[in-house]
Amino acid sequence: MSRRLVVVLFLDLVGWTRLAERVDPEPLQRLLDEYYEICSAAVEEHGGVVEKFIGDAVMAVFGADTSQEDDAPRALRTAMRIRAEVRDLRTPATDAAPVEVHCGIAAGEALVTRSARAGIRVVGDVVNLAARLQSLAVAGEIIVNETVAHLARSQYAMVPVPPVALKGKAEPVPVLLVTGEAADGGAGEDSLMVDRGAERHRLRRIYHQVARERRAQLVTVLGPPGIGKTRLVREAVDDLVAAGARPVAVFGSCQSYGTAGNYGALVEMLDALTRRAPSCAELLRADERIAAVLAALRDASLPRRAGAVPGPGVEEVSWATRELLTAAADDPLVVVWDNLAWAGQSLLRLIGELMDGLPDLPLLMVCVSRPEQAGRDASQEAGASQEADVIEVGALVPADSARLAFSLAGRGSGDEVELHGLDLAEQVDRVALYSAGNPLYIRLMMDWLRNGRTVDEVPPSITAMVGAMIDRLPAPGRRLLGAASVIGPSFTVEQLALLGEPAPEEAVAELAGRRLFRATEEEGGYRFVQQPVHEVAYGRLEKEQRVSWHRRLAEHGFSPGFHLEAATRLLGGLRPDDAELPELARQAAGALLGEGTVALRQRDLPTAIGLLGRALVLARGGPDRCRSVAAVRLSDALMLSGDTRGALEVAEEGPWCAASPPALIRVQRHLLAARLGKVTAADVEGLRAALDGLDGLGGLDGLDGLDGEGPDRSARCRFEQLLMLIHLDRGRFGAAEEAACAALDHARDVGDAYEEDRLLVALCEIRQWSPSPMAQKLAGCAELLERFAADRFLALPALAARARCLALTGDRSGARSALTEAESVVVQLRLTLGRVLVDQVAALAASLDGEHAEAERRFGRAADALEQAGYVPVALTMRVQAARECARRDRPDEAARRIADLLARREEMDVRGRILCLSAAVLSAAAQGRAEPMRAEVLRLLRNLDDPCLRGEVCFDLARAHRHLGEGAEARTMAGLAADSYAAVGAVKPLEAVRAWI
Repeated sequence: MSRRLVVVLFLDLVGWTRLAERVDPEPLQRLLDEYYEICSAAVEEHGGVVEKFIGDAVMAVFGADTSQEDDAPRALRTAMRIRAEVRDLRTPATDAAPVEVHCGIAAGEALVTRSARAGIRVVGDVVNLAARLQSLAVAGEIIVNETVAHLARSQYAMVPVPPVALKGKAEPVPVLLVTGEAADGGAGEDSLMVDRGAERHRLRRIYHQVARERRAQLVTVLGPPGIGKTRLVREAVDDLVAAGARPVAVFGSCQSYGTAGNYGALVEMLDALTRRAPSCAELLRADERIAAVLAALRDASLPRRAGAVPGPGVEEVSWATRELLTAAADDPLVVVWDNLAWAGQSLLRLIGELMDGLPDLPLLMVCVSRPEQAGRDASQEAGASQEADVIEVGALVPADSARLAFSLAGRGSGDEVELHGLDLAEQVDRVALYSAGNPLYIRLMMDWLRNGRTVDEVPPSITAMVGAMIDRLPAPGRRLLGAASVIGPSFTVEQLALLGEPAPEEAVAELAGRRLFRATEEEGGYRFVQQPVHEVAYGRLEKEQRVSWHRRLAEHGFSPGFHLEAATRLLGGLRPDDAELPELARQAAGALLGEGTVALRQRDLPTAIGLLGRALVLARGGPDRCRSVAAVRLSDALMLSGDTRGALEVAEEGPWCAASPPALIRVQRHLLAARLGKVTAADVEGLRAALDGLDGLGGLDGLDGLDGEGPDRSARCRFEQLLMLIHLDRGRFGAAEEAACAALDHARDVGDAYEEDRLLVALCEIRQWSPSPMAQKLAGCAELLERFAADRFLALPALAARARCLALTGDRSGARSALTEAESVVVQLRLTLGRVLVDQVAALAASLDGEHAEAERRFGRAADALEQAGYVPVALTMRVQAARECARRDRPDEAARRIADLLARREEMDVRGRILCLSAAVLSAAAQGRAEPMRAEVLRLLRNLDDPCLRGEVCFDLARAHRHLGEGAEARTMAGLAADSYAAVGAVKPLEAVRAWI
């Protein structure tokens, strides 16, 4: 129980009593059910609680449990949403009239109680007041008390109505009518810049510091929409140029709508950079790889078409961006990211990486965002080491608002505002009052006055003002504006033509002349000048029209996931029982799944997780197949991002019956358990039996028809991957290779390029240790290097495997060349674990060439990095390898001590590390004349080992141990086994060493 400031919302249906007299109760109840669902969803979404339903009346409370500073705006947003959505309902009477509501909202002190039986209860005069205000409102109106007006006036336009006498009140009560929402936007570039001298000076000072010290600096410019943030930055850059500075200034603007939030701004910035800096243009001509990355980014920034293939991975994008910025840095750089509130996590991460990766560049990075995004700037989101300098841009004081309004009223050019009998100062004062110090709002109001209107003729809400501006357009212009809003903030004439707009070029040019659109550098491309115009134009469209246009854009391959998802959401709101809705949702889920998979293949994990999560939500009511694949891909993405718990939850708690999940999900659960070391042979056999029992057939071929859509080869593919992991864990590399090949066949049968990529990389790595001949291993590497020529992240394992194979065959020059190329990839893409992979292979090559000190150093560095990353079993194997190299450097005592220490941890090692550690201990003891009893354990492990090179190395250890102990026959036998093992795969270099020893 507590006393607190709450906001109470009352609303009910207009004309309900008359309707109930004329219509049967059953259709009335169906209408009420739909009405209640709309109200409940809106209230809950905005953080309120439905306190009670009373017939057709609804009472909701905001701030009952936890007060929020914006409880009043939340209540208003809820009321306006309910008002809009119930208009799509129809009364069950013969005239089928639209449904209307009227609403009252009051804020005040109340006593809030909660009980298990009654739930939340609010007691106080504020409840009665809200109910009385609701009864005053006519159809479609929202009436509020003065407290609500005070709390929400900055976001909602309200007009006072005559004070009303209410029952039980001694004096008339002041009330206000809500007329609309305020809108976002930015100030006009051609208007006077006022009251920004301090902020401009601060930006100039930071720039001069960057230029002088040639050190990168991050600045965040924060302010509400329309306050003039972008204008401020542009003016500061112009000031620098006017003062004789030579900054290379480029801008990238993020979009709030669609799927190009990451790539659109980046492409805009990089294209500007290549135009401004000749050195960047020269770099693009000289480096085909950077040019290809930029070209792929341009394609990715366009609306996604169906069947899109992965572009460059995030590592390549980061590398190419760094290279271009570095090339352009002869003069100080100013990179401005505008509308960063709409940026995806991937772009924020890239900005942070650029700041960390280019600390010695004369680079001023300016991030323009909103105050509510202050905790989500690039430095915090990406973990950048440098904190951003923050410049906050506030509202204009009344005097500066009036000054701006006076400047917009007319400049002696014949464009003066017509006063309509009113004093100009009076008009300006009223504009300054209603604008709340927002330059965009002032500009829009003065534009209205210039068109022969007065302040009295429009509501004080910017959203309403934008709507009135749209209403003044000719009907074709309004329709074109609506069509463009469905496409997005940026659009092309081609896209408008797809939506059936006749002669769009002339019509678009006319709207551009009205400063609603501006041309972009893309041929036939345009962009909304003001974001509120885009948002209001979209919101004013009938939902049926939005559904139709979203579907048409998707049919032509423009961002099909986004547009189909929007169409599904709108159609579900219009007609939840529509027969087309399930198929539309299935198409949307499939499109999002495809786009999410492309992002996953590029390792753009934040984007992939978002798209795949949305696909899974839409696929809940569809076939098991789509749901299963979406869940598995989402689980993979979460696992790669380090969210193991999230990956498990998707597989364990997905949208299926826990008692009988689809086969693919069952396999995925076991696969995740295997990655965590928590699956047993009995678990696998139990899964195999369960899968076989689905249709009574033996073996994995019994998986046909699992999901009702023919052979579920995806489940078989994942099951073979499960077997592959288990075989690897036990050191059975040949069996692991067979399982990987089987999985690859299944992936190719269904055309699953995502699984094929993963399995080809895995197969390349497994074959390094399997019994396959060197020629086959090298052929597999060549296949991968050709396939992943444009994605060096995926090509790196093939380069490392190629270097290993060439080193083992004695091709020293070829091995060094492959290692040099791999080192270049690791450095350019900054791959920490990639460095570990290269170090392992470089250590092997050095050891084979007798460079044991270098081999020991490389193995040790790999072990350090692996331990830091948490890969303890593999790190211990690297420690064993380093100790063995120490022994080969004729430092037997030190090597023996290190091996003894590692023996105590052998249970933590993988099979490879364990057997190498044991055989090294056996050899060390024999060199001292002692027969080590652990030799029996080595022989036991050796029996189950099918890595020929590892068998050869261990057998050679045992051969030398036998010779130290004077056991000549046994020494020759083990040396022969070592030679046979190396010869079986064509490992010429170690084979020569064994034969020389024999």
